[in-house]
Amino acid sequence: MNRTPGATSSPETYKALVALDSRLARSLGAALYDIVKLRASQINGCAFCVDKHSRDLERLGTPTRTIYGVAAWEESPFFDETQRVALAFVERLTAGIDAVDDALWDEAGRLLGEERRTDLLIAVGTINTWNMLGITTHLHPAS
Repeated sequence: MNRTPGATSSPETYKALVALDSRLARSLGAALYDIVKLRASQINGCAFCVDKHSRDLERLGTPTRTIYGVAAWEESPFFDETQRVALAFVERLTAGIDAVDDALWDEAGRLLGEERRTDLLIAVGTINTWNMLGITTHLHPAS
């Protein structure tokens, strides 16, 4: 069964989501935002998004080992403390909303500041929305 992609079935809403995506990339930085999007997409099993965000990170010059390391970020030496706090947010807020404890909340505020911490929270929700859209409409990466 073919399912109409969101860009076609609801172009105005799709455009608004793209605009939000652009704003979050400016706030968090493209590489950090793509790391967040890649990890959430791995957790959610969205092959289209995993492929897209891996390629986006490659285009940004992210080392291949770092891209592969996203799946095991807690044990990987390739991430700085800001990236680690962002990945911890992804882990807590994807595939079943879990509480972000006070220690993580405070650490994110220290590293990102209040506005970027809020943008990170919204970023995790946004990529989860993209994943739902991709999975539900059966988007697949090109061969």
